Amino acid sequence: MTELEKKIQEATDNIYAMADEKADHDKTRPAYHFHSPAQWMDDPNGVIWHKGYYHMMYSLNPETDKYRAGMVYKTGSSVWKTSDPDWTGGITVWGHARSKDLLHWEHLPVALYPETDNGEYYIWFGCTAINDEGVPVAIYTSIGYEDRNPTDSAIQHIWFGDDDLIKWKPGTDVNPIMTEELHQGKKVWEWRDPFLFRQNGKAYLILGGKEDAEDGGKAAVFLYEALNAAFTKWSYKGVLFEFPDPGLRSCECPNIVQLGEKWVIFVSPHGPVQYFVGDLDAEKCSFTWEKCGYVDRSTHFYATNVIEDGSGRKLLWGAIEGFENHSGWNGVNSLPREICLDGDGTLIQKVAGEICNLCKEDGKVMAVGETVDTGTFIMDIRFEAGKIGEISIGDNVIRLSEEVVEAEGVKIPFPTAGSHAMKLYVDRSTAELIIDDKEAFTLMLNPVVENVQLSWTIPEAAVTVYELDADNLFTRYGA
Repeated sequence: MTELEKKIQEATDNIYAMADEKADHDKTRPAYHFHSPAQWMDDPNGVIWHKGYYHMMYSLNPETDKYRAGMVYKTGSSVWKTSDPDWTGGITVWGHARSKDLLHWEHLPVALYPETDNGEYYIWFGCTAINDEGVPVAIYTSIGYEDRNPTDSAIQHIWFGDDDLIKWKPGTDVNPIMTEELHQGKKVWEWRDPFLFRQNGKAYLILGGKEDAEDGGKAAVFLYEALNAAFTKWSYKGVLFEFPDPGLRSCECPNIVQLGEKWVIFVSPHGPVQYFVGDLDAEKCSFTWEKCGYVDRSTHFYATNVIEDGSGRKLLWGAIEGFENHSGWNGVNSLPREICLDGDGTLIQKVAGEICNLCKEDGKVMAVGETVDTGTFIMDIRFEAGKIGEISIGDNVIRLSEEVVEAEGVKIPFPTAGSHAMKLYVDRSTAELIIDDKEAFTLMLNPVVENVQLSWTIPEAAVTVYELDADNLFTRYGA
């Protein structure tokens, strides 16, 4: 066993130990949202459908459940010196799990572990793909402590996986595969988060960042083309997309996907995730957008990742952050959302239909004040336009006016006229709200665990509740 393999095994064992000691015993922990065995997790990285499995890789600090621990960039003062009193320390690895049905997940050993001997301490956002030689690759932003920070000196690395995506090894002989030298003297700030896509038989990467002041200083998405089949050499093609807000710090975690005849760019702009719909010509480095909107208006939802599965569906995930009541864990991923565009280019998103397989029985039509046995259920609420009222889940309240839904102080406009359909996917201490399949909002809940009272004051609302069997959805590789 190599020294790196020993570190991976030790990290995996430590994570499982914390799960056994604390995380698995916390009844407020979401049960059917994807989560690590334990410790702090966030961005879904390296998501891919491969050989009949959905693979989920994700950022993970194996040493602590402290909020944003080891993610020093996300501290208020963006600390990068180990001597600073706000220094959080730690490392970031890629956790890993796989599933055949998007419901039952098998936790696998840690996939990627930083090569600390080479100055790497954080394996940040990236993507997993099969290169043109048929070899699985993981491409990501490599971050160090003081001399490799994401503000001005990040680089991009590659790892190679076996055919089952379980064992990985770093591309030590070829790393870094991308440095700022690609930009031929032009400075790109906050340069990170590679995402791979293909068009017309060619492979491309996009990365987020910010142009230098002399180039306009705008947050942007930058485009690169693969120069070899191994995906170890890349050329810079130019700025593909500029964010319309000139004051934005950077475009984090960009994704791009074709939906019908149009292409959609998703960005996490240090605020609610947004999407832009338009026409793409990667060869000419041209993306002309014509419509934009929000994927989710909550700041609890961030850092999306998008894949196409074996049936051709386009699925989107985001990280859910902001949990305050936790023990041995912190963070989950959103439910997979199947995405497409309607006739006018608006993003349609529905939670993947597999979730219905967790329903204990047919939905129960509820009356005001009834209770649900557990804190894992789907609430389907239908009502006519113009109704005013409230929805209460335990002591969590969502308010409706004639024009907006208000959750956690955020006002979400109704996206359609006429009757409305809202679905709430409640999972103990979080919930995802989908309105008319066109607006979404992720909530942090005062935890609901059992005997959850439901009430509402919306006139003539029809409410159906589906209780979910969310026990025993996670297993461990080799157990």
